[in-house]
Amino acid sequence: MGLKRALAVVVAITLATGCFGYNKSAKRWAYVGNTVLILGGGGAIAADQLSSKEVPSMTTTAARTYEPPFSGALLAGVVLVTAGLVGIVFTATRPNLKTSR
Repeated sequence: MGLKRALAVVVAITLATGCFGYNKSAKRWAYVGNTVLILGGGGAIAADQLSSKEVPSMTTTAARTYEPPFSGALLAGVVLVTAGLVGIVFTATRPNLKTSR
């Protein structure tokens, strides 16, 4: 349950800062938000890979429990990292909007 809460916090912080900046100041915060996405995704991937995957063995039969090739935490981590990278590329290639007051 702790991993789900951490992922929710990462998503909330990123959405609060915005993913794509339109001027110099907004781009700085967009880079921060995208970096948080990448770090959160990397943390989710690392937590998934470092967690113990002890599967109880069934000694009375030859049946084995099913182990999926990847877990939900790994998939969520990959999605977060991909979103952060796409956000950085989009923010870097987006022209600055000139706002004059």
